Amino acid sequence: MVANDFREWGTKILMPCAERIPLNPMAISLLSLMCAIFAGYFFYLADSENKFFLLIGALMVFFTAVFDALDGIVARIREMSSKRGDLVDHTLDRVSDIAIVGGIALGPLVDTTIGFAAMIGIIMLSYMGTQAQALGVDRIYEGLLGRADRLVIMVMIPVIQYFIDEIQGINWMTLMCYLFAIVCALSACFRFKRVWSELN
Repeated sequence: MVANDFREWGTKILMPCAERIPLNPMAISLLSLMCAIFAGYFFYLADSENKFFLLIGALMVFFTAVFDALDGIVARIREMSSKRGDLVDHTLDRVSDIAIVGGIALGPLVDTTIGFAAMIGIIMLSYMGTQAQALGVDRIYEGLLGRADRLVIMVMIPVIQYFIDEIQGINWMTLMCYLFAIVCALSACFRFKRVWSELN
């Protein structure tokens, strides 16, 4: 991943907030999920006449990413990390992905088929990462368009879409979904091959 390379830098920025926030990791995870649901809802509402919903949706995705990073940091510094917490975190991450991309897929800016193809690619990529861990192989984050990358893209592209509607008849949100559908599927295949090799 690309954005994942900046994880340490992001941790340093969020550390002061993590040390002061009164919420526990579970509450922060739920805040992240709520922001994702709102993001999907605003993307669902966005059309050529109500483009400002794209900016609100992008802001909600940004908060989703911040809270998603923050819950893990808080869990570590308060020594609250656990397998149950890991289970909840990964589950809510998938629900968040579905909420955001589902809103885009059901909205008027993207063809539903392309939107759900993007969702399938995302879910398969995430599944291969957690499946590796379930089989006793270290969790795999390698490959393009991991979750951190996708969240960054889902903040940037709606903002671009707000200012620039289309490129030769294809809008930016549609291009983003094509990117997720194709690249995430290929990255899932890469992770499968990596896990297969590790199991040998």
